[in-house]
Amino acid sequence: MPNKLEVLLSQLQEQIEPAQRLQLLNDLSEEYSDIDYLKAFETAEEMYHLALKHNIDNFIAQALGQQAWLHACFGNVQESLTFASQAQLIYTRLGDENGLAQASLHASAALRRLGDYPGALEEALSALDLYQTHGDRQGIAETMARLSYLYVHLGDYEQAEIYGLKAYSEFEAIKGSGGIYKFSIPNSLAMAYFHQNKRIEAMNIFFKEVDFLRKQNNKPDLGIALNNLGTVLLELDRLVEAEELVAEALRLDVETNHRYGEINCLFTLGEIEEKKKNYEGAISYFNQSLEKAIANHVEQIVYELHDRLATVYENLGQVDLAFAHLKKYREIRERLFKTESLDRIRGLRIVHETKQAIEEARRNAEVVSQRNREIELLQKTLTTMSTYSERRHILDVVCMEMSSTLKSTLSMAITIDSDQQHGTIEAGFHGDKKLDLLDLKLGELIDRDSKLATNVLDEGRIEVIRDVDSFFGGTVRLAALIKNFGVFSLIAMPIIVNKCTVMVLVVGFDNKREFTDADINLATTLAASLSQIFENAHLYQSLVTAHDTLSKAYDATIEGWAKILELHDLETEGHARRVTEQTIKLAQAFGVSNDEIIHIRRGALLHDIGKLGIPDQIILKNGSLTEEEWEIMRKHPQFACEMLADIEYLKPALDIPYCHHEKWDGSGYPQGLRGEQIPLVARLFAVVDVWDALRSDRPYRKGWSDEKVYDYIRSLSGTHFDPKAVEAFFVMMGQ
Repeated sequence: MPNKLEVLLSQLQEQIEPAQRLQLLNDLSEEYSDIDYLKAFETAEEMYHLALKHNIDNFIAQALGQQAWLHACFGNVQESLTFASQAQLIYTRLGDENGLAQASLHASAALRRLGDYPGALEEALSALDLYQTHGDRQGIAETMARLSYLYVHLGDYEQAEIYGLKAYSEFEAIKGSGGIYKFSIPNSLAMAYFHQNKRIEAMNIFFKEVDFLRKQNNKPDLGIALNNLGTVLLELDRLVEAEELVAEALRLDVETNHRYGEINCLFTLGEIEEKKKNYEGAISYFNQSLEKAIANHVEQIVYELHDRLATVYENLGQVDLAFAHLKKYREIRERLFKTESLDRIRGLRIVHETKQAIEEARRNAEVVSQRNREIELLQKTLTTMSTYSERRHILDVVCMEMSSTLKSTLSMAITIDSDQQHGTIEAGFHGDKKLDLLDLKLGELIDRDSKLATNVLDEGRIEVIRDVDSFFGGTVRLAALIKNFGVFSLIAMPIIVNKCTVMVLVVGFDNKREFTDADINLATTLAASLSQIFENAHLYQSLVTAHDTLSKAYDATIEGWAKILELHDLETEGHARRVTEQTIKLAQAFGVSNDEIIHIRRGALLHDIGKLGIPDQIILKNGSLTEEEWEIMRKHPQFACEMLADIEYLKPALDIPYCHHEKWDGSGYPQGLRGEQIPLVARLFAVVDVWDALRSDRPYRKGWSDEKVYDYIRSLSGTHFDPKAVEAFFVMMGQ
């Protein structure tokens, strides 16, 4: 039977229609990518030229993406970045977000190898957002693996392990559902383990993947796996095994023209020789690796090789050569890991984690909305019951309905305690006479292990007794109790809540009755309906409790976001809390309702969340902003609106984040609202915000005195601020 590659080649020979041929070339390039990089590249080039000839943009972009990935594998890093950027432009124009995500991943790989870690991280986080939006689990797994690699190289091994585990979990979940095998996913977790000194865990993953890749004859990935396994064995002092595996990896990399793999294998062989104290051999391998890394612009390996060579020459006592390599190491490392880059990485991470938290809040808000709808529905369902203040009155209604529906002589509701040893006849009627409350010990009425007790209490089944005398034999107290009511036949219906019998409804008849299927069906339907009503009543209380708990959790999340702003130096410490408290007091003085106060609190805490979208060099600048910088800064209310508008429970809180920089005379931003066009809560908040901001120390000035702040606020009444808001503020402040 022909394999997939043979099938594709055969179909390609027969297919001349451009679109179909392009699809076959795309599939063929992907198939070759696991076994022969050169053929994969040639196929991608053919695909590109054919797509260009027929002006089919989506295939042009796919071909560019394939070439970007393959150039990165060959070690042609600049070419890889160029092709990835071209693919991104086309996917953006086409609105193809999945394609854009894949191209961003290619760009991330190229930027990492060029040593641009902030750029690589930004591209990977963008890809993750796009994949998560579309629920693409394969893409999510690949991107998390990419982030794990990046954090390994940034030295944040804990974060690397977190992303590695997430990637591996996603990968395992989709492995059996048609997901494409990607060695990068288990590799990322293994490398995270390796750098945290969890050598055995890393080794076990690599051994497993090596076996799998040998069976698949996947030479490119096998070369990477063998080299990485060799690196682990090197650290475990299993040098002979390590050298054999890395030498095999080097042969595979040369065979598949995997230049980046060659660089890594030569590096590892140099480390093995260094560990064996064969310093001349180590220098030879390191220099070969360095030469190839420089030729292919792989700067993050270049600086590591200079570091290794410096160490080896130092061990040989060749201090001048050691110093020369150390100097180059420092020059490159300082360029790659300068403070601005690390700050940018930190900012990217905070923004991404905040976006993830907001996305989680959006999903939770949908749950809250659904629960609110359920609560409304349950309130309608329970309308009849809620008109009675006491439980017994409710059960009386139930018993009357049973008697009427089933034409019975007796109807009663026996509530059962949680351990099912005690019952209470809580409501019921014998004819027109209402039954008295009566406590019962079930064990004194009937054997707890009897068929009746087991069926009704344990299994929740309806029990139909056609002849009480025959069923009980006159030896059970329950039989005597029932006979006192003149009952000869009965139906016992369990009411189930949370899979447990909490009540038994009993209807009795004053004659020996042959129950028909219709009678039993009616009783079954009635019991099911009543069980649902009682379940709903229980659920209603649970939902109310859960809703309150979730609302508190949301408020705690919002406070956490406010703290993120402070930690990211977007707020002075305590500013959000102070202005929130004062704005609530001012709003209460204006007679704002308690329901609105909840939204004011949330909006005030998040008033500057849009600043997460402003570059750090503007936010943290120790001096006045230029006009161009102010233009960017003035976008933060719009950013806040975009970040929060899709979160259902935060929509009513948007007035403050979006409008707190509007001015009474219309000169504010972002909309230029005037007077009472500005929402009241934003007008109140604006006064409090300026009051607190001017009293606080900032990098470019000391905080003002209270008198100076009060004079300033008075001077802006009627221009910047609503005069009534200013007047109420001074009353509140005792001024």
